[in-house]
Amino acid sequence: MLRIGNRTIFVVMIVIVLAVIVDNSIVGVATSAGGMGSLYSDFMLFTAMVLIFAVGQYIILRFIKSNYLDRANETAVTKSHIQWIDRITTFLQYALLVILASVIFQIAFLSDYLIYSLILVILISYGLSIIVLSLLAKHFFSWYRPNHSLVVLIYGLAMALTSINAIITIIYLNVTLTNKPVFITHLRSLVGSMTSPDAVFSTAYVLTDILFFVLTWVATVLLLKHYSRKLGNIKYWILVSIPLAYFLSQFQPLFLFTFADFRLSDPVLFGIVYTLLFSISKPLGGVLFGIAFWMVARHLEDSNVKGYLIISACGMCLLFASDQPTSLILAPYPPFGLVTICFMGLASYLLYLGIYSSALSVSEDSRLRQTIRKAALKESQQFLDAIGTAEMEQEIKRRVVSFSEKTKAMMENEIGISTSIDEEDIKRYLDEVLIELKLKK
Repeated sequence: MLRIGNRTIFVVMIVIVLAVIVDNSIVGVATSAGGMGSLYSDFMLFTAMVLIFAVGQYIILRFIKSNYLDRANETAVTKSHIQWIDRITTFLQYALLVILASVIFQIAFLSDYLIYSLILVILISYGLSIIVLSLLAKHFFSWYRPNHSLVVLIYGLAMALTSINAIITIIYLNVTLTNKPVFITHLRSLVGSMTSPDAVFSTAYVLTDILFFVLTWVATVLLLKHYSRKLGNIKYWILVSIPLAYFLSQFQPLFLFTFADFRLSDPVLFGIVYTLLFSISKPLGGVLFGIAFWMVARHLEDSNVKGYLIISACGMCLLFASDQPTSLILAPYPPFGLVTICFMGLASYLLYLGIYSSALSVSEDSRLRQTIRKAALKESQQFLDAIGTAEMEQEIKRRVVSFSEKTKAMMENEIGISTSIDEEDIKRYLDEVLIELKLKK
């Protein structure tokens, strides 16, 4: 079976993010320039985007299965719902690919495409994202209750707000697209603003989108706060504030006032530059937020938890890069921007899988340590009179290590997630427990 390494996934993620930026920028540039390019070149570019989506999602899903889920599939996993989420995500992602292929077929042979193709993609991609991110938000809130970690709370609020934003997006785009013709044909020009006539949904979408970005930024800053001691407070806050300032600057008039002369003298060029400049604001923020997980992962020794956090980093980057649906408001021909949102559900799944699996792995470590302590205490009580002798210590170690390995295997069979404790960790922790027992005696 094909196994895909971290380096391959890193390259694939770069290609996908760049493709998403291009895909999402085309309609904005065309709107500013007064129209799309030639029909043939646009069709070939859209087809290339679909191919990148097909190959990219296949490699990502194959990477997840071969490196993290196949071990769970080999066991009788009944308690973990990750398997079901994986199956649903895989099915829906390939369903999206079928819809994209049908759009290519419609354009190639019928010279138009159904507006319902856009609506169906939006419902599938954002619907999957709503379900997965709502589950992740629920987990964050449950993890917050025992230790009241502010970072965990803010991440939970950010995921909940993302789900709300996705619901608004579905309503927002459907209200707009249902007013379009059923068959979308080739338009030589794209005029108008990428905003919906419905001001309520448009405003709600923008506000929740901004709040989601800001909350994720706050959580990331808190997660990386210890780096301020290495970099210095001033340098640290300057570095982490750049993506936030960059993202927020597109929503206030100061930027337009600052370049008013340029905008008036050459509005077409200004529109193109403005679109290209801010089309990377959310992907850039996603890169920063993904780096936070990567920075945490690089300090871990355990390969399992490190791998899960790297998956979370990929999911965070892709989530912000793909959550850009507004170019579809104009129903362009070909539908550039459609491939972008097809990555939304996959990104949500990666984020959920990485964070939830790492949490499960760490929690199983804690359970296993408690089991080791109880087993050591039980064995020590049976040999209480001779606990100081080396022979009895070796006997205790042999029994407890054997019992712990069986318990570890049983835990992994129950949830399908590997713990980060190996045999050497078990022995080291057991030594600590035996020393503690000696001191108590």
